[in-house]
Order: sequence, then structure tokens, then C-alpha cells
Amino acid sequence: MIYSLFFLFVSICLILTAGCTGSESPSPAAEDEENAVVISPDNSVDYSDSSNWISVPAIDKEVDVFYVYPTVSGNETGLMDITNEDERALAEGVFTSQGSVFESNANVYAPYYRQMSTGADMTQTPVATDIKEFKIGAADVEDAFDYYLNNYNEGRPFILAGHSQGTMALMELLKDRFGDDEKLRSQMVAAYLIGYTVTDEDLEKYGLKAAESANDTSVVITYNTQSATSEGGRMLLPGAICINPLNWKTDSTYAPASENLGARFYNDSTGEFLREVANYTGAEINPENGALITEIPEGEVLDLGPHGEGVYHRYDISFWWRNLEENVGERIDAYLMQN
Repeated sequence: MIYSLFFLFVSICLILTAGCTGSESPSPAAEDEENAVVISPDNSVDYSDSSNWISVPAIDKEVDVFYVYPTVSGNETGLMDITNEDERALAEGVFTSQGSVFESNANVYAPYYRQMSTGADMTQTPVATDIKEFKIGAADVEDAFDYYLNNYNEGRPFILAGHSQGTMALMELLKDRFGDDEKLRSQMVAAYLIGYTVTDEDLEKYGLKAAESANDTSVVITYNTQSATSEGGRMLLPGAICINPLNWKTDSTYAPASENLGARFYNDSTGEFLREVANYTGAEINPENGALITEIPEGEVLDLGPHGEGVYHRYDISFWWRNLEENVGERIDAYLMQN
């Protein structure tokens, strides 16, 4: 699908200053542009070098996760410098808060990639996925996935997982690699494409279906969280598909807060765990626009970053953390039983 520049620019808002994810108290990046060593955009990243991975886990589970982090970089060059320790630390922080959802059930692999930073020139083209910096980052993700498949995977089933720009990069991977590869699709337990719009048109390109329950497999799980009074999240585009992460329904059936197993909040910049709240909030789907609707507890004050009133993009994973963790296990069990 074609994403507008306006939507993309806001969706990749910088996590360390305003955040794209569920950090309650992000800290500023300590950038040192003078000493930064940027890998040339003309060269590929060597994923045989373990230093280009946030996580290459010990293998103790039957299923893997390939995780791609959201925007963390404000690099003025337009690309994340994956050799810069400060920028790497930001990617590690959000990996701790988001990637940890999968760690109790799977071996989680996560590459560093030269993502498009908020310093990119957003006026290059009206088609955001054609912006050269985004294409470089998406190509890195594809290279890392190929290296993972050929050198780490050893035939195990896998899950794809991302948020915000990470989801967008995975959408490009699915479009380029999965649509004509039935074997690859059948090896995939599920794809958690959270925090950006996935449409029926996208799914047709991937050769996949949207999730319709808690335990269907080889499907896409996607949603964008906001309040009932919000005028609309900028990541929520026409045709958005949604599944409720509390009751795993795709209709407007309300799931009360009692079904929320636990929200977990982190400082995404550092990975510091802040708090966990059981029965934090309920959720329902707005069938008109595909938004996941929720109301946070009375008196709760959250930093929404640059997003509009009631747009909980930063908390797409935090609000439903324990339910997502449980669901990963359910889908893995269902896949292994079927196969």
C-alpha cells in the first residue's frame, strides 16, 4: 500500500524525545556526531558479525522470533548509525521492553538495522516507502532475515514481530519474500505487525490471512490503540484490519479490564522496568475505522509524545503485554500440534 509522508513522519517519531512506544519517561540521546562512524548506505551490513545483532539467543525453545524495533534514531544524516553506542543502547532498551514479550516462549533474534531516522528528508517522494533511507533500512532487515534463515534457523518455525517502523520494514519483507514462497509462509507461526495499518490488499500480496482467533496460525496479528474520543491515530489508515488482544475477536465485542492479564510499562530508552498493572483497561474494536478502542484508568496520566489526544501508539504493546505473551504461547502450541 502507499503510505503518505505525513503519516509516516509522525509514525517514526523519535522514541528518546517523544517516543513511538510505551516508555513513560524517555531519556535524551547523547549523540556525538563528530565521532560517529556511519556505515555507508552503499554497503550492506555484515550480519555474520554478531556485533550487528542485538540478540542471538541460546537455543532452548522450539520456535524462533525475528523482531524488528521501532524508530529510535534522530541521526541528522537520515539513517541510524548502528556503530554508535548511544544509538545502539536505545535499540537495546526498546528490545528489552518489547522483545521480552516473546522470550518466555521463543528464541528471539533481533538485528540492528540502519533505519530511517527523524533526520531524513521527508520531501523526497510522495511515496514514503520509496524514501532512500527507508529503503536502506528495509533492505538491512531483509538481509538480516536471510542470514537468520540460512545460518541460525535450522528449520525451526518462526514468528515475525515488529512495531511502528519495525512493522513497516516487515511489511516490505513479507511483500518481497512471502507472496510467492509457500514453504516460507508455512514455516511462519504468525506475524505480529503492531502499530501500523495492515489492509486486505497487503495480505493478498503476502499470501496470508488476518488472525481471527487466539490460536490460528500462519496469520497476521495487527491493531492500533486509541481512545473513543480520539480524532484518529496517524498510523491508522483507511482499510485497517484489527484484532482485539484481550479476547482475540475481530468484531466489536467488548473485552472488560478483568480480561487484561497485565500491562507492563518500561522506559524504552533504557529498558528499565517501571511497573506492572493487572486488569489495567479493557478494549473493543471500532468497526468503522479498525481502531482498537480503550479508556485508561481514571487519574492515569501518560506521556503520549507527539500524538494527538487519546492516541496510545506508544503503548500498543505495554497495555496488552501479558495477553500478548500468553497468546504467543497459544499460537506456538497450536502450530506445533498441527505440524
